[in-house]
Amino acid sequence: MTALEQEKTAPPGIPAVDPAKIMNLMDRVMRDMSGAMTGILCAIGVRLGLFREMAMSGPVTSVELAARTGLDERYIREWLHGLTGAGYLEAHRPSGGFLLPPELAMVIAVEGSPFNLSAGYELMPALAGMTGEVCEAFATGAGVEQDRYPAEFYEAMERMSASWFDTMLVQQWIPSAGDVAARLQRGGRVADIGCGHGRAVITMALAFPESRFVGYDAYGPNVEAAREAAEDAGVAGRVKFARKDATKGLRGHYDLVTAFSVLHDAPSPVALLRAVRGVVAPDGVFLLLESAAADDPVDNTGPTASVLYATSLMYCLPTSLADGGPGLGTLGLPPARIREYCGEAGFRSIRALPSANPFNALYEIRP
Repeated sequence: MTALEQEKTAPPGIPAVDPAKIMNLMDRVMRDMSGAMTGILCAIGVRLGLFREMAMSGPVTSVELAARTGLDERYIREWLHGLTGAGYLEAHRPSGGFLLPPELAMVIAVEGSPFNLSAGYELMPALAGMTGEVCEAFATGAGVEQDRYPAEFYEAMERMSASWFDTMLVQQWIPSAGDVAARLQRGGRVADIGCGHGRAVITMALAFPESRFVGYDAYGPNVEAAREAAEDAGVAGRVKFARKDATKGLRGHYDLVTAFSVLHDAPSPVALLRAVRGVVAPDGVFLLLESAAADDPVDNTGPTASVLYATSLMYCLPTSLADGGPGLGTLGLPPARIREYCGEAGFRSIRALPSANPFNALYEIRP
């Protein structure tokens, strides 16, 4: 096609276009739309326990799945066909049933699997429901307060991080940080900054019964949920949770201080790091988990970056701005900036540790 013919295919004011590229991009957009729609189907499957039920059996028909779950057969049938069309499920023609491959079950159905990403699907409806408020923030430059987000969002976030805490925290992360594990086995003091619902604190308390723990969070509902979880886990006698802005006065000295995916949300990251520096024992460790990010933002590409940037835009950025923070965003603390901020706060040693997770970067930081 000549340049003149290309120009004729474009609307007025649009530069000349390549029809072949248009077709390729249409295919890309359709695949992305398909992924988004498939995500909705998967969110339904996670919420209603359909994946979990399918993971416990071989091929299952819509009638059988309806009987097992107590849900409507016609809706289940449409859901099964939708995910079969998406390539998530396999049709088993001899039985007329549908199969969830066991490998995929490890990713979206099996609780306790270190590969489980199912909570990510539950984030989608909760964040999508905030689209209107985030669009308003585009116009005003203001933030969106934490309490504007639905409880389902925080529950999904807790479930997402639970897979890391349950399978990596005491098994890999703490043992990789020098002699910390041995000290906690003998009995040490631990503080967790931005504790959320307390999953990390409780996981550590169960693993190190001789140690004492405190979790700090500035969001009241998180603290209440954490206290209830500690009671349920039977560790309330060794674990305390406090509603507090950690930049405004931590007390005591701790063998281990942790901050899991909270520093980029802090109103003042350097002030928070200084507060942590003031309470880490001279021979103690600050264990910092942040999103894995490139020093140059344009190098953050691919599916993981897309998920993290979308989460940042819909939650981390607006809530940080609402708190008067710098709005770093989920990917706003790459290695160079972490080292810069830690140096300003007075830390002398920063060592990257293996996180065994493509979403995260883990650091051992010492006074």
